[in-house]
Amino acid sequence: MSDDLPLTAWFLGPRAENASVWTEMFDHIFQDYVHWRRNYFPADPWIVGRVKRRSPEHESWLDTLTTQLDATLSELKFHFPLHSPRYNAHMVSEQSLPAVLGYFAGLLYNPNNVTSESAPITVALEIEVGRMIAGMLGYDARQSWAHITSGGTIATTEALWVARSVQFTPFSVRDYCRATKLPFTIPLPNGTEAPAAEVDDATLVALRPQDTLRLLRSLARAVQAATGRTSEAVVHELNDYVAENRFNVSRHGLGPVLAATGLRPVVFATAAAHYSIAKACNVLGYGEAALRLVPVNERFQLDAEALAAALDALAPDEYVAAVVGVVGTTEEGAVDPIHRIRDIRATREKRRNRSFWLHVDAAWGGYFRTLFQGLPVAHMPNADIETVAAEYARVLDVHQRFDVEVGTDTSDIRTYETRWGDTETCAAFLAMAEGDSTTVDPHKMGYIPYPAGVIAFRSGMVTEFITQRAQYIADEPDGIGAFEMQQRAPAFGPHILEGSKPGAAALACWLAHRTIPLTTDGHGKVVRTSLQSAQRLWRLLGAHQHLFRRLEQERGAATPLPTPFTFIPITEPQTNIVCFVARPAQWDQGGMRPACVPLAEINRLNERIYAAASVPGARTHRPSTVQPFFVSRTRFEERQYQAESLRPLLTRLGVGVEEYRREGLFVLRSTVMNPWHEEAQQAGIDYLFDFVGFLHRVAAESLEK
Repeated sequence: MSDDLPLTAWFLGPRAENASVWTEMFDHIFQDYVHWRRNYFPADPWIVGRVKRRSPEHESWLDTLTTQLDATLSELKFHFPLHSPRYNAHMVSEQSLPAVLGYFAGLLYNPNNVTSESAPITVALEIEVGRMIAGMLGYDARQSWAHITSGGTIATTEALWVARSVQFTPFSVRDYCRATKLPFTIPLPNGTEAPAAEVDDATLVALRPQDTLRLLRSLARAVQAATGRTSEAVVHELNDYVAENRFNVSRHGLGPVLAATGLRPVVFATAAAHYSIAKACNVLGYGEAALRLVPVNERFQLDAEALAAALDALAPDEYVAAVVGVVGTTEEGAVDPIHRIRDIRATREKRRNRSFWLHVDAAWGGYFRTLFQGLPVAHMPNADIETVAAEYARVLDVHQRFDVEVGTDTSDIRTYETRWGDTETCAAFLAMAEGDSTTVDPHKMGYIPYPAGVIAFRSGMVTEFITQRAQYIADEPDGIGAFEMQQRAPAFGPHILEGSKPGAAALACWLAHRTIPLTTDGHGKVVRTSLQSAQRLWRLLGAHQHLFRRLEQERGAATPLPTPFTFIPITEPQTNIVCFVARPAQWDQGGMRPACVPLAEINRLNERIYAAASVPGARTHRPSTVQPFFVSRTRFEERQYQAESLRPLLTRLGVGVEEYRREGLFVLRSTVMNPWHEEAQQAGIDYLFDFVGFLHRVAAESLEK
């Protein structure tokens, strides 16, 4: 990896080591802003003169403000130390210097990125950010369409909203062809063509998304060729026809459209999917019952075979509204096999003449794709994705070796090795480029201030299916042709779910990605160190039983615990989230095996560990400044993760299936995204080892009590 870009300069630092630089740059931004104000018509009078500024009322109000500000600053000391390597809990950490500076500068000017009329600079920057993100995802930045949202929930909802509008457009095309007797053919998923007027409902709703997106343009060309009319007249006619057609979901609602077709929507997603997908189904009129969760495998990835079986088992009146693959599940950081989902779609197109919209929820894992950008991998145009992925896995080479003193004797050392980037995981990341839409959250692994999510579409033509007229924002037409106008950046508002939106977020993303490029030698450095830290924590937790006697000695235990315990990771992390369970054990020939205790007792032990490794946050509780480490938690339940899916984990835990179905499983969860762990080790403190020691201490004390 290149050392040209210094990671140590990108963040404030755990002890605010780069504070002087930040102070200087903040002051530079503010003074520049003041200079701008004072030089706008400098002959204008000073409205708030010196006398007013010295008045008792003026100074009294400022005193009140200062008092309230100081009180608030004192309250904020109860906030969690998200900046510290001691914080290994939720999906939040440091913010990069350029991101904070960009947000601060944008905040002062307060642009509203709904339109270039209220944000002449930051709208253009947001379009550029969209191209940066699209390129990172593997999309063609010249053909795709991406913009900033408030977060992953809105981004995913917008993706499914667009998919819904696109999906029913072929019905309007069929109506038009029937009404005008136009002999227009449409491409079918199996590679053949058929007269539009003759295609049945079940086939129309299951066309290939990229074919559907081009359908209206193809129809416009066919009408122009058949009638000899001008393109402007044809486009105007088709836009009006589609807008009023009975199958226009945006205008008439989903209910009447489904009633006219007799079809029922189904959205497929992994059982580990974020709850925002159920929200989206609710908001879009599908209903949460339309969401079908596909079982996971032992690595908490979507089970591709189960998805294929579920698709084959659809009732005749059911259609696939979307399939959602997750790259970085919220609970475990698991990466669904996007390449397998892609293969399932290709097979379904060929054999059943049915396709579907593939949405990739990479709110967490999207930025991990920076690792793949700029690698010296030879171009292999005819190779299958597994072959290409294997080469990427070889070149990535994210691995480390480290020694750990495991016993009370300093000579008792074990060497551990970690390696990230197996062929399957790399193939999943590479296949993201074939998703029709993708959610990414810069305010997560992009290290950007909240709020900053992104929704990216493989094809920019999606804007032609969702444009709303708003003359006060931008005087542009809806329907065919809208995307070409959007390339000239008049407004975001007509094409998205949200309205007003902060230009500060666009400036934060833009400045961060311009100065820390979205490449393996740029932002990929942060991703790499995060992955290595997560892998190291996973190894340390797995090695806990070997560390047990050393950790007992370090906590000053007078007598051995009658019931020892150990930590069992639920799976090897695919990103940088490590989930694990503390489990009472017993000694067996120098090693440990699960002790015979009820699952309810295991859950109580982990609940007590969580209580000791977190702060409730209320003013009446202990301040975060006295809390040495932090961890988060989740609970696995039968309604989400079927017992059969978890059988390998339950076996390792020594837990019965029926116990799990009755009790659920309380799981500890660490997000290891802080960028400072490696630097901290070089400075003489191993936060991850100390974190395991802390977990050991609170677990031992809990069992003693």
